[in-house]
Amino acid sequence: MIIDSQTLLLASGAVVTIAGFSFILNTILRRNDDVGRSWSIAFVCGILATFSYAVWGFVPGAWWAIAFGNAALVLSLGAMWAGCRQYNLRRSLIQVPMVAAVIVGLAVIVRGPDGGDWAGGVEMFLGIAAFSVLAGAETLRARMQRSVNARILTVVFLGVGGYYVARIVVFLVDGEDGTLFTTWFGTNTTTFVTIMLVILASISMSILTSGRTVRAGQTSLGTGLSNIPGIVNHALFDQLAKDWLSRAKRDRDALALILLDVDNLTDMNTAFGRDFGDRAIYRVGRIACEQSPSAALIGHDGARQFAVLTTVPSVGSPITVAEHIHTALVETPIDPVEGVRAISTCGLATTDDYGYDFGALIRAANAAIITARAHGSGSIAVALPER
Repeated sequence: MIIDSQTLLLASGAVVTIAGFSFILNTILRRNDDVGRSWSIAFVCGILATFSYAVWGFVPGAWWAIAFGNAALVLSLGAMWAGCRQYNLRRSLIQVPMVAAVIVGLAVIVRGPDGGDWAGGVEMFLGIAAFSVLAGAETLRARMQRSVNARILTVVFLGVGGYYVARIVVFLVDGEDGTLFTTWFGTNTTTFVTIMLVILASISMSILTSGRTVRAGQTSLGTGLSNIPGIVNHALFDQLAKDWLSRAKRDRDALALILLDVDNLTDMNTAFGRDFGDRAIYRVGRIACEQSPSAALIGHDGARQFAVLTTVPSVGSPITVAEHIHTALVETPIDPVEGVRAISTCGLATTDDYGYDFGALIRAANAAIITARAHGSGSIAVALPER
């Protein structure tokens, strides 16, 4: 059975609209934060794009609808990229896709009604390919790097980026009427790609935002483990840390952020079961509390990571805190019978080196973890700015 282009456009519009409204409603009811808003904008733009292409397909002479559709598609992928950046505590840079969308729309308008069905096509392909690759790369950074659910987005974004890069090449070489382009990169094939993008992206994004909602709605560990006194969830930690940094900047106090990443959690889950892994996380949390300064702020930042924000000691180095925690982990088995110990890699960043911006400190500490892990599991590294 051969499905015509208009039927496919209608099917794509239905899928995008249903998935988009479902995600937007979920965002409004569960967690209306910056990440959810950026991804909601992406789905709104996707709905606008499908509506614009439907007008172009069914209304003779509606060439102008192509401009709106192309611009909306580019802005949709750009907003997804911006949301991924915000998930990683980075600036959204939403202005970049907005400017790109305007340029893509103008590329159609300046050609006018004589530009043909593919007016501004290359510009649109470039915009979608660029933001897809950027979004895919962003899912491999910082917090999204530690999320299994974000791997769906990695595959989707990089797959779409690769498809559109190939589409650009074939379009320029084979032409819009070429057999290769019309068979493998034409409207029908691209519509199927769009449907898969929307379905998989909406599922992954809903899971990611729902996970943030669960953690934000709790005041303790929030992973199904027994509560650890003195440890807050990652959302509350972020809020309190920003307040600490604001007051520290005012008083010119030096703070240090230490991230503890349990390297062998997956191995413990595999070998001894999830209950043992939960006990390991609980033990690491207790040790982090016991070995940190009394005035430290401690949070559970993801499935296997803890964060400690503390003042820099007047005598000695802040790395001493990480060393105390690391030593206690080595000396304390999770189970006296099994004798298994948690192995934690530590990354540290200070306000003296990176200022009082919370996002900059998080990124620096995560980079330090990568550096430490390069020297072997269970190592400690301090982030040093480039000079």
